[in-house]
Amino acid sequence: MNKDRPLESIYMHTSSGMKYYPFAPQSEHVDAEVIAHHLATRARWNGATQHVNYPDRIFYSVAEHSVYVALYLEAIMRRPDLALMGLLHDASEAYNGDLIRPLKYSAEFAEPFKKVELLNEAAVGKRFQFPAELPPEVKIADEAVCAAELRQIVPKHPSEEWDSGKMHDEERVAPFEIEMLLPFEAKKLFLSHFERLTMHRRVAA
Repeated sequence: MNKDRPLESIYMHTSSGMKYYPFAPQSEHVDAEVIAHHLATRARWNGATQHVNYPDRIFYSVAEHSVYVALYLEAIMRRPDLALMGLLHDASEAYNGDLIRPLKYSAEFAEPFKKVELLNEAAVGKRFQFPAELPPEVKIADEAVCAAELRQIVPKHPSEEWDSGKMHDEERVAPFEIEMLLPFEAKKLFLSHFERLTMHRRVAA
């Protein structure tokens, strides 16, 4: 392996069997089914999840989280026009992964990652015709779903004090039951909402 090759020439494997270049992403290479597949197999909360009623449910995907964000925008915030952005707000993670929040909020640690993330976010935005910066309502919906996840599926030992150092906004809590679907089911759910929302966009246009 030639480690001296330009980063722009280095590819990653995708679930479609096609190459993708995370250091030089092209919008035409962004694929909704690849996004759904990769997000359905990527764990939220760095895997620190457990369903309160079902001991065998320990995996919670970014794909399922993204569906709840889209639903919150539609049903709670009454912004169906932003729902597709909500569904795809973490789409770049399919290509560049993610950092857990303590690391992401360290400027020194996150700086090189952020450069790559911005490249891939731009490619996703161009592919789906999103603005360069997502509306603040998407972040509000994201935080509301995070708050629901914290209350339902993230274990918190009673001996620990949880307010100091907290990096999540719990002002709003999404009124959804977190199901913790298996990856294949999460992928199907994500794609069904993607198809519905893109159809709604075409009709509205």
